Amino acid sequence: MRYATTLGAGLLTLALTGCAGVLTNNATAGQSGDDNTVTLYAVSGPEVTDPILGAFKSKHPGIKVNRIGLPGTGEAFARVRAEKDRPLGDVIWGGSSELYTANADLIAPVELPNDAATVAKDPDHIWHATDLLFQAIAVNTDKFPDAAGHPKTFADLAEPGYAGGKVGFATPKSSGTSYSLLTTMVTLHDWDYVDRFVKNARMLDGSTAMFNMVKDGEVGTSFINEDLGAKWIDAGAKIKLIYPEDGVSGQIGSAGVIKGAQHEAAAKTFVDFLMSKEAQQIMVDEVQRRSSRGDVPAPKGLPPVEQLKRADVDEKWAAEKKDEILAKFDDAVKSAG
Repeated sequence: MRYATTLGAGLLTLALTGCAGVLTNNATAGQSGDDNTVTLYAVSGPEVTDPILGAFKSKHPGIKVNRIGLPGTGEAFARVRAEKDRPLGDVIWGGSSELYTANADLIAPVELPNDAATVAKDPDHIWHATDLLFQAIAVNTDKFPDAAGHPKTFADLAEPGYAGGKVGFATPKSSGTSYSLLTTMVTLHDWDYVDRFVKNARMLDGSTAMFNMVKDGEVGTSFINEDLGAKWIDAGAKIKLIYPEDGVSGQIGSAGVIKGAQHEAAAKTFVDFLMSKEAQQIMVDEVQRRSSRGDVPAPKGLPPVEQLKRADVDEKWAAEKKDEILAKFDDAVKSAG
């Protein structure tokens, strides 16, 4: 995963005044002409957004947030593209950074004060890092009790006769998590690896099935977002998380200011707050995701990011060549029978 590690000068200082803030959650955008309103297209669910929205309301009572929940980042960008000539939203929050890069024509490039504190930075200032999310190999220890046979690497999962049986894997067309995993596989081991891996894979319709089937013991091995895996382990699930030694797949959770936003100043204030230490501590303590900041430690149960060997996936390639990558994966699945 490639990203800048430094930030240039010219940070924006933002200040807004106004009337008392109101937090709403309805399905209609662009209803208020108030300069102190932010229409938010939220990809993540309320379990992620609500704690931070509550803190924003307390910190900035003069800015109203109109939260509109959308089922996925693709749907959010499709809506913004349809509204391009007359933008109704101000901010997109949620989804991985490569999707923002792929839709850079829809996002305003803005440099914000808290960008400097994040460990992942977009040199073009399109996306702003709100959290870090890594994927681990998940093993069901009841279904696959032999610890000596547990995989240590992506490479292990493509071995003929893999001891763990079929590996649950969601189709990357419908799963952003699997798309990140796929681009990591290709980056680490090229397409010959993918051809071998899919022979060991049990293809599933989406991320939820990929996560649940290993938890429920329907497959012995799968992949999982680490925050969910850690929560399930705390709740007693018989699963084990393994961070691949040959490289860990990850996503930079992001937000962006929509180009042509009606309430651009308030939108900048909101996105900058998402990266603040206050909001990021809530991300760790209440949402239980990794912070995008270097000065906020990882949630309990997750290893420090410095201990992980992160795969260096070319974000531009993953974004611009997505259709080609997905088509090549489909060909591999068909060839595997």
